Amino acid sequence: MIYHTIKELREAYHSSATTPIKYITELLSVIDSMDKDNQSLVRINRDCALLAIENLPDDKSLPLWGIPCLIKDNILVEGLEVNAQSRILKGYKASYTSDVAQSLIDAGAIIIGYTNMDEFAFGSSTEYSGYGQVTKNASDQSRVAGGTSGGSAVAVALNLVPFALGTDTGGSVRQPASFNGVFGLRPTYGAVSRYGVIASASSFDQVGPIANSIEDLELVYEVLKGKKKYDQTSIDIDPKTKSDKIRIGVCKEFVTNLDDQVEEKFKSLISKLSTEYELVDISLPHTKYILPVYYILQTVEASSNLERFDQIRFASTTEINSKDDLYFGPRALELGDEVKRRIMLGTYTSSAGYYDAYYNQACKVRKIIQDEYAKAFELVDVLLMPACPFPAWKIGEKSLDPMAMYTADIMTVSQPIAKLPALIIPLSKDGQLPVGLQIVGEEKSDKTLIDIAKQIEKQYSKSN
Repeated sequence: MIYHTIKELREAYHSSATTPIKYITELLSVIDSMDKDNQSLVRINRDCALLAIENLPDDKSLPLWGIPCLIKDNILVEGLEVNAQSRILKGYKASYTSDVAQSLIDAGAIIIGYTNMDEFAFGSSTEYSGYGQVTKNASDQSRVAGGTSGGSAVAVALNLVPFALGTDTGGSVRQPASFNGVFGLRPTYGAVSRYGVIASASSFDQVGPIANSIEDLELVYEVLKGKKKYDQTSIDIDPKTKSDKIRIGVCKEFVTNLDDQVEEKFKSLISKLSTEYELVDISLPHTKYILPVYYILQTVEASSNLERFDQIRFASTTEINSKDDLYFGPRALELGDEVKRRIMLGTYTSSAGYYDAYYNQACKVRKIIQDEYAKAFELVDVLLMPACPFPAWKIGEKSLDPMAMYTADIMTVSQPIAKLPALIIPLSKDGQLPVGLQIVGEEKSDKTLIDIAKQIEKQYSKSN
């Protein structure tokens, strides 16, 4: 029997209907066949998982005691291979454990393997693994999983595990959660430590949970959050008290040019919520600049973070015949096109002749966008918007057009720019492609955001 949620599996353990060793051993024996067509996994760490079960503390009160989970292939666990799906890191084994993985282990979770991702978390579809693996949508295998945490979202949607971890730089937890009909959370920037996570863009990256229920999402978030010693950007967040009368903002800039299915679902939900909550129209006029601001800042940070991956420090099969080969050989041959594209864009926009025209200007507009969001949250408790203007597209449909791929992020990049938490509630339950509702809160309002999302999810469930 497969248990869909942490709650169900914990109850099974407490009632002795199964045990961690029995359940996870059986799960490991069938997981390959369960994922054969969708390809959400890249490695199963069977021996490590079984050893972790043997060393599991005899304390069933641990919040994730005996719960199997998966993590994205850019999260380090000491002794295990992790390569961010890049050939330049093939065979690399982590020398230390990330804070998020250690938090899971300390809470009793059993990490059974790694999920597929776009190389170095650059992409919007999980079609860009450096090893050629394309993860297919859980609802329609002809469509993309979303990305770059598509592997984690599909694994949860297929019930391989009750929860998984992804990373969200510009929407890579939220978009695949929406595309696959599961819950996903991007915490406030700094709420979850990034120590031991291979960096994409350091001022945007956040680890977030993906789960089949909002209660599980909250539970995993509570395990992960908090200030940590080795991440100086990590912070503690005190829960904020929400108002008695919840005010929900609808941003007009994010409800235009939507696919018919997305528009229908979104407007239907807004109509239902209007009977229970105060709805307020909100305008964020500078959101028209969010894509250029994000892709200037993200590529600059990406080009800086990827400087370290060269022949000197990381293993490679590239033949070395000259100094040029030493520095440029592996980067030319072993990095994918999207990675090279972002390195070149970031290097160009941060170069001496263009730094003020591009990077500095983007930083200024980022501050304006942050201020606009702050003013909006003086009027409302949360903002509602779709997670993407359209459902999951066909595999290969946008992969040859980078600009079309970038526009798919238009609903999810402004929150990282403003360092805000955001959460996905799956909407479709009628046989159509999954569509997700995105709920955005003010900075450090993660707990309030989750509480309000619970109420909205209940309201939506009652009406279906």
